[in-house]
Amino acid sequence: MTPTNQKALLNRLNIIFAIILILLVTLGSGKNIFEICYSILTFAIITNLFLIKQPVVFFTLCYHALQATIKVFFAEVNQISLNELNNYSAEADLAEALRLNCIGLILLSCSIYVFVPKKNFSINPVKLDIKKLLFVYAAFMLIELLAGTLSQLSGIFQLVYKLSVLKWSILFLVVYASMKQKKKYYFISVVAMEVIVSMLSYFSTFKSALFVTLIAFLILDFYYLKIRAKYFFIFGGLSIILIFTWQSIKGDYRNFLSGGEKSQSVTVDFVEAYDKITDLVSETSQSEQKVINNTIDRISYIDFFAESIVYVPNNRPHTNGMLWMESLRHIAQPRLFFPNKKEIDDSQKTMEYTGLLLASAEQGTSISLGYMAESYVDFGSYLFVIPIIILGLFIGWLLKKLSQSGINDLYYWAFCIPFYFQFYGLEMASEKILGSIVMYSLIAFATIYLFKKHFDWLESRP
Repeated sequence: MTPTNQKALLNRLNIIFAIILILLVTLGSGKNIFEICYSILTFAIITNLFLIKQPVVFFTLCYHALQATIKVFFAEVNQISLNELNNYSAEADLAEALRLNCIGLILLSCSIYVFVPKKNFSINPVKLDIKKLLFVYAAFMLIELLAGTLSQLSGIFQLVYKLSVLKWSILFLVVYASMKQKKKYYFISVVAMEVIVSMLSYFSTFKSALFVTLIAFLILDFYYLKIRAKYFFIFGGLSIILIFTWQSIKGDYRNFLSGGEKSQSVTVDFVEAYDKITDLVSETSQSEQKVINNTIDRISYIDFFAESIVYVPNNRPHTNGMLWMESLRHIAQPRLFFPNKKEIDDSQKTMEYTGLLLASAEQGTSISLGYMAESYVDFGSYLFVIPIIILGLFIGWLLKKLSQSGINDLYYWAFCIPFYFQFYGLEMASEKILGSIVMYSLIAFATIYLFKKHFDWLESRP
């Protein structure tokens, strides 16, 4: 896509944002006017900053924004106030949580933008060997399986697991090579396999392969190839269908996988899991409205923030940076060298700063307060943006350094893809965000340093 076409696309999208805002404000319930304005403005800023310049960051932050705002759009559809959608205490201020999330995301976006490099359209990209890519992809899948056999509390687990996420870099290259060489069945087969296998696991990470494919389409369309709109609709539609389907069967299916135990384990074999999931999909009795409500609640992540706004400082004082300092200390002591490091109990922290009674690690559940809410608990409604801005500058600086590592732009984008998984949602605790980003960055830069001269092995020979 040429720079002129890119600019024209952004202009059209800005017009669409303006039309949506006008329609919702003039024809809506009138109960959530300011929240609607915050929400549309957040999406518009993220889109203008990153849709063209850094599609990985665009997709990531748009999902954060969706988690922050989806309830206000749902409230408008149902002609009710946003605060009527509270899941816990009646006093929780969802509107204030949405406002603070939007402010935080806008400042986070601007901070990342400071360093993010602009890439140009490639007229002479490398030609990749798809069979070699599939071989490397299979190797990373084996590494992922190895990570699954290790205890999550072992020091080596994080290293092996973060290494395995490079398979998403390879999937991006497979999508590119398949589309470039008009052999689409290669990447479609890989994505289908990922979706099917993940659907039979406890957490069902089928979204990962589909989201990576959508991000790949954006990058390729802007910088390498013309991607027809039908591919965005097909994979985007499939993602939505699978998300709603999963929400309708998740409870019964997970109970079957764990054998009725309150744990996140799988006690049945592949065939039994397949038979059960097909039965549940064909026999699900949940109403469409219940499935929609459950999906909205699953995507949204502002309830605990809203509870913390009521609870802190009324019942507990602000912690003056303690939570973020604990996160820094946590990543400064990698479990590989500090095997006795204290295990993180996200649910305990959430209960401590919301006053809610929630399932904890003892019940096989982890419920995080989320990094935005943690910043509020630390610094309050005004200064909570300080660590958010610093985090954004750090992410942008890492992406800039990645672009300066001397690799081909196509490989730059490939290494950018896994950044999505290090910073995938509002529910991530600050220590997990920092730990994930630092660990992945070390692995990515080490891989480039050690193997950069051998990347041409992936390319087709004349």
